[in-house]
Amino acid sequence: MKKLSFEDLQPHVDMLCDAIENKGASSSGYKHGAYECAALYRDLLAKARAKSISYNALSFALYDMRLYMLKIAGGQEHRLEKLSIALEFYIKKEYNK
Repeated sequence: MKKLSFEDLQPHVDMLCDAIENKGASSSGYKHGAYECAALYRDLLAKARAKSISYNALSFALYDMRLYMLKIAGGQEHRLEKLSIALEFYIKKEYNK
């Protein structure tokens, strides 16, 4: 039997981006206005994996994304903030692999 690692137990970045897009992540289906941020996070993930962005630039971009998303959230700030914190953690982890 395979021993589970920390990475095995964590949500995939795609799942977190899907949650921003509300694909099955909100029982109410509330339209919060931050849907396009999921594509921006996926773009940052691709840049992190390709190392086509410096770590400092990535950190600033992720922080700016969080602020932007919370600004346009429209009532889902707490949920979206939790998602953005998780995305920041996992995208940085991907960069450091």
